[in-house]
Amino acid sequence: MPNAVDETSAVTATVFAKTFQPDPPRAIISEEPACDSEPRCHETQTELARANQVGASIAEINQPISAVVMNAEAALRLLLAQPTDTEAVRRLLACIVKEGMRAGDIVNRTRADAEDRHVRFDDSGS
Repeated sequence: MPNAVDETSAVTATVFAKTFQPDPPRAIISEEPACDSEPRCHETQTELARANQVGASIAEINQPISAVVMNAEAALRLLLAQPTDTEAVRRLLACIVKEGMRAGDIVNRTRADAEDRHVRFDDSGS
C-alpha cells in the first residue's frame, strides 16, 4: 500500500517535469523574406542566438533543480523511517546544498551573459 510520502513524491515529480520543461522550438513561417537588408539579417541572427542560449540555460538549470527535489524527497522518506539514518540524511542535505549552489551559479552566469548583451531583467518580482 503506497504511503503519503510516495504519493506526494509522484505528484511532485509529475508537476515538476511538466513545469520545468522548455517549450519545443517552433518553426517560423513567413510570407516575407527573412532578411531584407544586411543589418536586419544580423539582428535576426543575434535574436536567434539569444533564444538558443536561453533555451540551453533553462535545460541546464533543470538538472540541479531536479536533483534538489529528488534528494529532498529521499531525505523526507529517511526521516520517516525507524530508526532514522541521520548520516544518510546529512549526506542528502549536503547534496541539496551543492546542487542549490550549482543552480545559483547557472543563474548568475546566465545573468552575466545577458548583461554583456545588454538584456535587462525585471527584478521587481511582479
